[in-house]
Amino acid sequence: MAGLGLGPPEFALFEIDDPDERADALEDALHPKLLEIGQQCLSGLGRIAGKDLHCHAARVPRRKGVAPEEIGVAFCDSAKGIRGVPCLAVVLTRDHLHARVAVKGDSPRRDAMRRALAREAANLAKKGKPFRRLRHYDRWNHEDLPELAPAHSPAFWQELGEALAPGGAGLDVGIAFTREEARSLSLGDLLGTFRDLSPLFKVLAQAV
Repeated sequence: MAGLGLGPPEFALFEIDDPDERADALEDALHPKLLEIGQQCLSGLGRIAGKDLHCHAARVPRRKGVAPEEIGVAFCDSAKGIRGVPCLAVVLTRDHLHARVAVKGDSPRRDAMRRALAREAANLAKKGKPFRRLRHYDRWNHEDLPELAPAHSPAFWQELGEALAPGGAGLDVGIAFTREEARSLSLGDLLGTFRDLSPLFKVLAQAV
């Protein structure tokens, strides 16, 4: 199966020093590629999630004097955007490709998600293999990857849930591939990774 088309030229864009030039390059060169990958993933992710999902290109953050360190595309059940709702995301950083489950920003749904994670913490801790490469990206500095998460512990999932309380940091976990691995990663491989992450996504997406 053909690869995703993410190789050295794409990762090299993160080596551009000037913040504005890097942001422009990421938007011009990577946004279209990630959106194309997103459209290719959409039907498969819908089957994995058990519901129709919408594809959203995440904005490249622009802060004066600060070069953006990641770019991504996200999938959720809202056509309006990803704020405060559970989403799946494909994210590119300087040295890695990431498949993530995230909840960013506040919304009325977050408290229900917090309660659902508390209820399902023990079951998620028993999943074993699907979460063996899971990492927690909270406050990640985009340099060395976060350590592997203690996903075998119910306390880990409970702590994730607490971060979904109103005003909390939100949730951002996932699986990372090195730039070398990303060169040969196929669409099927990516969908398989999201299938591994789907138990968490479904707990969040079905929370009421």
